Amino acid sequence: MTSQSRPSRRESARQKESKKPASRWLLPVVGVVILGVAALAVILSQGASGSGASTGPSSVPAVEPTVTGDPLPAFKDTLGDAAKGLVAPAVKGQDFQGKPVEIAPNGKPTLIAFLAHWCTHCQREVPVIQDWVDAGRVPTDVNFVSVATAIDSTAPNYPPEAWFAREGWTVPVIVDPTSTAGKAYGLSSYPFFTILDGQGKVFVRLAGEIPVIDLEKILASVPKS
Repeated sequence: MTSQSRPSRRESARQKESKKPASRWLLPVVGVVILGVAALAVILSQGASGSGASTGPSSVPAVEPTVTGDPLPAFKDTLGDAAKGLVAPAVKGQDFQGKPVEIAPNGKPTLIAFLAHWCTHCQREVPVIQDWVDAGRVPTDVNFVSVATAIDSTAPNYPPEAWFAREGWTVPVIVDPTSTAGKAYGLSSYPFFTILDGQGKVFVRLAGEIPVIDLEKILASVPKS
C-alpha cells in the first residue's frame, strides 16, 4: 500500500471506474448472458498458496472456515464455465472479531467477493465496491459476503484487517487464511466473484476488476428461487 489517504485512493479508483466501458461483459439473451472474464489478475492462487499462510494478528481467527458440499471445478473462464448450475459449497466462518459469518442458500441471490490483501487489483476494486455499497446501490434482496483469503504476513498490505478498516469496508467478511473457502469455490485469480441464485447454485463466476454497473445488471437477472 502507498501512503495515499483513503479519499485519494477512492478518487483514483473512481476515476478508473468511470473510464471503464459500461456493460462490455454482457449480451442481452433472456436477461443477461455473461460474455467473458473482466480482466486477468496477475497472481494465481497456486502461487499464493505456495507462499505459505500467515498465522496473522491475534484478531485473525485461528480456525479455518468449515466447508460443506462438493468443491467447484477450478475457474478457467466465465464463458462455458463448468460450475454454472452446480450447488456451491456452504461456508461457515468468522470475521476478524470472531463473529460468525456464513455462505448458505436462503432464497436470495448471493454475491461473494474473494479478496487478497496483497493483490493490487483487489486494492483498486475494494474502494469502488465500498462506494457502491455506501450509495445504497446493492439490491436489498441480495446477500453480499466477502472472503479475505490467501493471507500472508510476508506479502504487501498485511494485515488484511487494517486494510479493510482503512477503506471503511462494511461488507461481512469471512477470514480464510489458507484459502480453504477459495479453493472450494475454484478460485484461480484475484479478485474473484461468485454469484449464486436463491437455491445456492452458481449463476456466474468472474475474475478481475468488474465494473459495478455490470454487477448490477447480472444481479438483476439472477433467479431468486
